Amino acid sequence: ELPAPGPGEVRLRVLAAGINFRDVMWAQGLLPEDLLRHGFAGPSLGIECAGEVEEAGAGAAFRQGDRVVGIAPAALATHAVTRAEALVPLPESLPPEVAAGQPVAFLTALHALEHCARLAPGERVLIHGGAGAVGLAALQVALAAGARVAATAGSEAKRAALRLLGAEIVLDSRDAGFADRLREIWPEGVDVVLNSLSGEAMEQSLSLLAPFGRFVELGKRDYAEARRASLRPLRRNGAYFAVDVDELPRARPQHARELLAEAM
Repeated sequence: ELPAPGPGEVRLRVLAAGINFRDVMWAQGLLPEDLLRHGFAGPSLGIECAGEVEEAGAGAAFRQGDRVVGIAPAALATHAVTRAEALVPLPESLPPEVAAGQPVAFLTALHALEHCARLAPGERVLIHGGAGAVGLAALQVALAAGARVAATAGSEAKRAALRLLGAEIVLDSRDAGFADRLREIWPEGVDVVLNSLSGEAMEQSLSLLAPFGRFVELGKRDYAEARRASLRPLRRNGAYFAVDVDELPRARPQHARELLAEAM
């Protein structure tokens, strides 16, 4: 039983829900609850969906029957209640099953590369996990910005796909020597790292930053383990960003809605 939507909220009939790596880690007990507590979805399963509005609270920008897509807590369900500003209209060109898997990936890519890293034309960016949902979205955002892209993936089939999609350099994320290989091609380093690796691989990625480089961390494992890392790679005007888009609809709802509208 879900409560009636309050002011600014809507209750959705979920047509399709996206499943994220965050959901897998939470279900397996690999994420401490405190890492999720401050997010919009919180410690629940499901964070994004496409659905149809069944009931709208006072002041909500939607009405019964509207089809929408966006962020909703506990979205792996038949129904969900969420804030109206965490949703945008579902484009007619997108089936719900396709649209439901877009919000988190593109919110992450757009926020990380456009608003945190301020990626500029001609800059070099390293995208880890390039064949995953966020990686594929980031590849599109980076190429649209006119950046040069190096990407990593864990299988030859995925690496071949990344080459076809426009990545200039494609490396094996499971090869401990990926950083050395990238230095051979780009000896000056990279301007932006979009990181999802952990442990020593994260530190190797951090060491690739060029002066004025930006390191954007998407992973949670090193935070959960309270890992320590050397700050030396940041000494030449480097910047470090920790990105968790689950907090955006809660803390920066207007920003989240603008990004979601841009993605759609």
